[in-house]
Amino acid sequence: MVTTTAPNLTLVEKQTAWALGWIINGIASELVPPSDEEPGIFPNPAQELEDLLARRIDFYLEESSKLSELIGTWKRIWGPFVYLARPPFNKYATNAIYVAQQGNKYVIGVAGTNPKSLQNWLIEDLYVAVLADWADYAEDEPQYRPKISMGTKIGLDNLLRPHPGSSTTIIDFLTDLLKETGQNIEILLTGASLGGALSPVLALALHENKSTWDPNNRAKLKVVTFAGPTPGNYYFAERYRLKLGNTTTRIWNSLDIVPHAWKPELLSQIPSLYEPQIASNPLIERFVKIGNLLSVGRYYTHLERLTPPLQGTLRPIGQTPETSSNQVELNVQLSEALKSGLAKENVSVSDQDINGLLQFLAQAKQQHIDAYFDLLNFPSEVTELIINGEQLPPDLRLQEAAPEAIEGVISKLLEYSANPDVDE
Repeated sequence: MVTTTAPNLTLVEKQTAWALGWIINGIASELVPPSDEEPGIFPNPAQELEDLLARRIDFYLEESSKLSELIGTWKRIWGPFVYLARPPFNKYATNAIYVAQQGNKYVIGVAGTNPKSLQNWLIEDLYVAVLADWADYAEDEPQYRPKISMGTKIGLDNLLRPHPGSSTTIIDFLTDLLKETGQNIEILLTGASLGGALSPVLALALHENKSTWDPNNRAKLKVVTFAGPTPGNYYFAERYRLKLGNTTTRIWNSLDIVPHAWKPELLSQIPSLYEPQIASNPLIERFVKIGNLLSVGRYYTHLERLTPPLQGTLRPIGQTPETSSNQVELNVQLSEALKSGLAKENVSVSDQDINGLLQFLAQAKQQHIDAYFDLLNFPSEVTELIINGEQLPPDLRLQEAAPEAIEGVISKLLEYSANPDVDE
């Protein structure tokens, strides 16, 4: 078996990848503005979101001295492009991508799950029971059967398709870039969560089709993934390892539940992940069981699966009067969504179990987002800037994420639980 060695990145390189990959998430929770114009007048309905996101990214890169002191000076040179799902799931951004530059180095940032997007939750995150052949993207006929989840395929196709407004693709951009520059370049793809699954898959698709945009082989592809679930099966992971494993770095937190999906052995660890502080309960176990039902027999395997995790620690859930009131409202909505969804399946649940699940989810959110800033030694003021939009001008302030998609996600999971037989 051929072995590959992942690059040894410096702390600043990891911080740079995380920051540049995170700021593409800057329109999560933003509602797509309605248009009074006739259909077809504006070919890109996400234009206003793209303009807002572009201004936010430019503020981070060009006007935030704290961030530039940490990662150096970068400039946005392409995108951001925002893709919307088909109605009725087109109220919020589905996928987003952009490119930043520093000299002959380029970073392609891929957005993670939009917390308000049902398309993200139900399709790109959870559509794992069905697998899609990688052969459609391969440069040669694969010897075995590398496959990716259907959800991953849908996300990848969005990132590769022409932008609704300009009709250009990421491959068009890279083709023109290499025609214009006379030097070798380095292209790093990165993203967190869903972006941590999509960015390496996009990198492999670009690698497989390199002859179309880099016939002289002047671009070196690198990948840094954060907090990503498994995008495909064992044979896909092996194909990836042989082609890009020596230029890929996987970063994940031992207490983050997302990188525990979708390998059964890791999924089974989730209910007890926060013990003894947060005990497992029937609801957590139920949802993990659903995850196992969705992924069983698909042989999901992490890319760079031997990479050890960063060792996380349980985090206090900080509260201020404002966040406390917001959390109370969130907890009420979650409780009602759970009770409603479970009642449809004739499942009774105690308030104690619901409270335990809410504590679990609060810790899971901390471990999936905030903990990485600490594990990567980000200065607190930079963490506040990126997570909460501190220092952003009033017209660029971030929207607070709301649990709009929760009830739909819970209902769908319970539907899977009641009918787990899904064709491959």
